[in-house]
Amino acid sequence: MREESERLHKLLAQHGLGSRREVEKWMLAGRVLLNGRPAQPGDRYKDGDRVSVDGQDVTPRLRSTGKAAVLLYHKPQGQPVQRQPVQTQPDADAESATEETVMERLPVVRGSRWLVINTMQPGDSGLLMLTSDGRLADALRRRSEHIPSTYVARVLVPTPEFDPESLPRTTRFNDQAVAFESIEPAGGEGTNRWFRVEASHSHLRAAVRALFETQGLKVSRVIQLKYAGMELPRGLPRGKHQPLPEHLVDRLYELADLTKPVPEMRRTRAPRVAADRQRKPAKRSVRSSEPAEKHERKERGAGASHKRKSTGKKRSGR
Repeated sequence: MREESERLHKLLAQHGLGSRREVEKWMLAGRVLLNGRPAQPGDRYKDGDRVSVDGQDVTPRLRSTGKAAVLLYHKPQGQPVQRQPVQTQPDADAESATEETVMERLPVVRGSRWLVINTMQPGDSGLLMLTSDGRLADALRRRSEHIPSTYVARVLVPTPEFDPESLPRTTRFNDQAVAFESIEPAGGEGTNRWFRVEASHSHLRAAVRALFETQGLKVSRVIQLKYAGMELPRGLPRGKHQPLPEHLVDRLYELADLTKPVPEMRRTRAPRVAADRQRKPAKRSVRSSEPAEKHERKERGAGASHKRKSTGKKRSGR
């Protein structure tokens, strides 16, 4: 049970009913009711309130607490995270409209939905982290300036002897100074080289590109390798996912300064034992004995009648 009130649109988003922006639009359209009245984006929810969306009571869903899950997904370059609204142009991007999104490749999570922790654009690739807990996703996104990240970039360098130490550790992106901790060689041949770039906080992949492109170098790929201390598993194929181990999920909650939710125990029926299954056949056996008892009574009756007849013959003979 919640002791304090929470913003209703935030709470609905955390339980997977929609994004915050979507819920706010639903409220303005009168689709969300709080205690029977149209809800507004600033309304707060507290214990005892009733909430409905499009006429459906969602209060039990807001009160339930499921197990928090985190997925590691190896996102290929060019794959969209989720389906975008269809454009008005009939022939616009027909190929991308039919391409399977990240969300369409994930397992269904009951009573919630998957939320992205580290935002990615369709052109980005590498480690994409998702969770079923909206609180965790929101808290980690807000703390992105304090979350370390690691990237690898494939760069076309002028000569095979190119020295990465010649690169600055700070660049400007979107009129802001962006700092990186280290740039180290990570393989490659000739003038196609890979560099490992580490930063003390999360950046857009475009900022990593800017680090090289401002020096006149062409970048062909930028891959997210690590985020919040979680590394892209080596054996995880592109387009596949795997769950994050429980002890690492605990570490993410510590990083987000959140208490990990405890799943509610659901009541289940006790399994029927063998004796219960034999009750009905036992009743049938009792019923089946009834005809035998009737038959026995008939025989006793017939025997008594025969005895009376034989006694009568003896008396008549006298």
